Order: sequence, then structure tokens, then C-alpha cells
Amino acid sequence: MANRQRNLGINIRVTPAEKKKIERNAKKCKLTVSEYLRQIAMNIEPKELPSDEIIQSIMRLQNEVSLFERYAQSSTNENNIRFYRNVADRLSRIQTETLQLLTHSTENNEVKIDGDD
Repeated sequence: MANRQRNLGINIRVTPAEKKKIERNAKKCKLTVSEYLRQIAMNIEPKELPSDEIIQSIMRLQNEVSLFERYAQSSTNENNIRFYRNVADRLSRIQTETLQLLTHSTENNEVKIDGDD
């Protein structure tokens, strides 16, 4: 385990504002302060991740897509099958577009190391 090998500490002094900024940026990236600073030191740009609420929303959308796909599979009426598959396809496209938007905004939304938001 990598943590067991990490037995040396590095102490730095920061202002209260710098500490708050570092903690806030680490939280945006869903990293500990240590891991956030370690990544910066290793020339890795930590990226801000989507909130838990956004991830949960996307998961709910996926559940709805699955529900409509099950309706289509269990239906015997051709009109219903087409309807359920159409809705599932549209929801799936919305989900894909949303994920793409999040990915692109995350790529451009790197946490700025210079301290500016």
C-alpha cells in the first residue's frame, strides 16, 4: 500500500487565506490536502470533479433508460415497443450529451494552482 511507504512529512507555512484556498481546491477535486499537494508537486494538474448531486442525477437518468428498455422488451404491442425504445434512446442521448458537457467543462475547469478561482 502506498500510504505505508509514506512515512516522511514536509511542513510548510501558509497564511490562513492560503490554507483555506488549498483546502477548498482539494475538496473540489475530491482529494485530501496531502494528495492534492502531492499531485501538484508531481506536475499533475488536479481536476475539479462533478458534485455528488450531478453524479446521482445521471445515475437516476440511467435507471429511467433501463426501465424504458425493460418496458420495450416485455411489451407485445409494436407501437408500445417503438415508443419505449424511442424514449430510451432520447434519454440515453441526453445522458451522453450531459456527460460530454461535464467532461469538457472539467477539462477546462482545472483548479488553478496560482490561487485564483
